[in-house]
Amino acid sequence: MNLMKYILQIHCPDQKGLIAVTTQVLAKAGANIIDLKQHTAKDIGIFFLRAVFEIEEAGILEVKNHLKSIESEYQLKWNLLNTKKTPRIAIFVSKTDHCLYDLLLKQRDGALACEFSCIVSNHTDLGPVGGSFGVPFYYVPSNQEKSVQEGRFREIISETKTDGIVLARYMQILSADFTQDFLYKIINIHHSFLPAFKGAKPYHQAWHKGVKVIGATTHFATEDLDQGPIIFQDIERVPETVSIGELIQLGKDIEKRTLSSGLKLWLEQRIFVYAGRTFIL
Repeated sequence: MNLMKYILQIHCPDQKGLIAVTTQVLAKAGANIIDLKQHTAKDIGIFFLRAVFEIEEAGILEVKNHLKSIESEYQLKWNLLNTKKTPRIAIFVSKTDHCLYDLLLKQRDGALACEFSCIVSNHTDLGPVGGSFGVPFYYVPSNQEKSVQEGRFREIISETKTDGIVLARYMQILSADFTQDFLYKIINIHHSFLPAFKGAKPYHQAWHKGVKVIGATTHFATEDLDQGPIIFQDIERVPETVSIGELIQLGKDIEKRTLSSGLKLWLEQRIFVYAGRTFIL
C-alpha cells in the first residue's frame, strides 16, 4: 500500500459542524488522520484547522474534489501540502554569520525539514561558508539599482527552484514589489528592541539604558519594514552584571533560536495569516 502524508490547512467563518465536515471529507477518501488541531478566534469569528493525514496516492484527488464541493457553502479557504516534497529555502545574509551557521547546522542535523537551495549575500565574506556546507553562494552587490539587484534575486530563485527565503541578518531593505510577489514566503529576524533602539548598535544602546529584558522577533517580511505578521518571539532576562559583549552574545543566542523556530513553524505549515496577523496551530 503506497501511503502518502499530507498536511491540510483550512480557515473559514466559524459555524457549526466544521470539524465533522472536515473529518468526513478525509474519511470518505480513505484517509487516516494522524494529527488534528483547530482553533476558533472568537474575536473575529474565524475557524482554523490543521490536519496531518495519510492516504493512498489515488485518494488525494477525491479529497481535493470534496473540498472544492464545499468551498462555496462554508466560504472555505484551504491548502494541501504533500510532505514528500522537501521545501527549498534560500538564505539571504550580509556579514553577520551566527544565524547563517545555526540554520545550516540545524538543517544538517535534521532539525529543519528543508533543503537550502542557495546563500545570497551583498558581500563576499561568507562565500566559503556555502562551500563548506555544499550550498551554492551568490554574490549580489547592493551598490546598484534596486530593480537590477532584485531582478538578479528573481533569476537565482528561479534557477535554484527556491520555495521560500529566510533573511538571516540580511541588512538590506527589500522593495514593496519584491515582498508582495513573495508574500508570506520571506521570513525575517530583528531585535525586539525595535523601535525603542533604532539604528546602529542596538545592543550598545540597550546596555547604556540598563535594559533588563532583551528579545528577538521572527516575522514575515512585508513592504512595511519590520511590521510584518509575527511568527515567533523569545526573550532573555539580562543580569545586571553583564558587559556589552556579553549582552551582544545573549542577543545572538536569542536571534538564532527565534529564527530557526520561526522557520520550523513555516516549514511545518503551522502558520495561518488572516487580516494581517498570525495564528499558529
